[in-house]
Amino acid sequence: MARNKDIPQVWKHGGGGGGSGNGVRYLRDMTPSETAERDARQKSYDDMLARQQASENSLARQSEKQKRPDTKGCVFAKSCNLPDGVINHNNPSGFVPLEKLANYGVWAVLGTGAVITAEGMPLKLVGGSATGGAIAQRLGGSLALTLLTDSAVVTAGAAVGTVALLMPNTSLSPDSAFYKNELYAMLDAGRTRVRINVKTLPDGSVSAYGFYTGAKKDWEFVPVIKAIQEGEKFVADIGNGIGLTWTPAANPDDVLGIPALEGAPPLPTVWVYPPTEQSDKVLVNPQHPPEYQDAIIWFPADTGLAPIYIVLNARYEPGGVTGVGEDVSGVWLIGARSGVGASIPTEVADALRGRNFKSFDKFRSALWEAVSKSAVADQFIEQNVSRMRTGKAPRVRKADRVGGRLSYELHHLDKVSEGGDVYDVDNLRVNTPKNHIDLHRNE
Repeated sequence: MARNKDIPQVWKHGGGGGGSGNGVRYLRDMTPSETAERDARQKSYDDMLARQQASENSLARQSEKQKRPDTKGCVFAKSCNLPDGVINHNNPSGFVPLEKLANYGVWAVLGTGAVITAEGMPLKLVGGSATGGAIAQRLGGSLALTLLTDSAVVTAGAAVGTVALLMPNTSLSPDSAFYKNELYAMLDAGRTRVRINVKTLPDGSVSAYGFYTGAKKDWEFVPVIKAIQEGEKFVADIGNGIGLTWTPAANPDDVLGIPALEGAPPLPTVWVYPPTEQSDKVLVNPQHPPEYQDAIIWFPADTGLAPIYIVLNARYEPGGVTGVGEDVSGVWLIGARSGVGASIPTEVADALRGRNFKSFDKFRSALWEAVSKSAVADQFIEQNVSRMRTGKAPRVRKADRVGGRLSYELHHLDKVSEGGDVYDVDNLRVNTPKNHIDLHRNE
């Protein structure tokens, strides 16, 4: 009868050998008690190995955690009225006070006053919490807006830029909640307790206001962008083919003040509003985050310039819509995740063709409204359809987001800076933020 091969065996020594003492050696099946004893020893050994591995894993995690900076609770800017280390207004009633923007740091509104060029247009002072001389001294140089001619994301031809600048008082009023400057190189997005909106109104006046972000999780993070050295200048791509250029002064002691923008009307006090219905009534149809074109820009440590917050508003020249679009088969925006992106549907092109727009922003809003009324609207969740009805781009999947860039973006195939038509729908493609960035990275 064949033996059961699942039963372990042990060597057994037997007698014999004619008195030589050698005997015989053979294998026999282990008894149940011997098997149980062997299994117990093996389990004890395995448990010891598991404890050892768990200990090694724990040490590795602790080491990795020590390498990674703890940025939980850190911010770029916060109200100076809050205690050290506290970043939120935590009134039990939920009350958030109306505060001056100056409570968050030194700020300025600056404008080019003329069309942005590839050579750069200097930013001049519209108004701020300090004099042009004091702001220039803090910057250690001058700022300009530049048309990035090697970028294909320029959304229009001629553009006049207005920016709001914020520099938190990290050195004048130190606070343990502020990010350390060296951490910005590790961040794709940074938390701030205020975001600013700035725009030039039709009558030439400038509107500027801020929103407190503590009560809005989707408002508090903005992209973090590195300024890249180009010769003696440092340039940060702040989107839509426009760069912020900082030129350090040759001698910091000889920094000149920022000249005033000629013809700019006086700028009223800039306030930071709580995100409430009452604030919306006071501001009258305000624009809310995260739709702002803003970023935290950081500079190499040897420049001596601390990170700054910038929000851009660019007024583009008007134009009329042309192009025929392309017929859609299947899921429209699946192509937005790769290649050059998804074409504009024929139905949307038909709805826009021949219409004139005063700015690309208004055209973009009209495009998404047209999408919400087209056949492809059935491919979106209701939340995104609601956004498009109000002229906002639909949200992308979390995997396709980058920092504060959460929505689909428009991309010009032919660079506007090289003659590409701004309002030609056949020159436009829809991209996810992730694919848009990859697209330009690989150019």
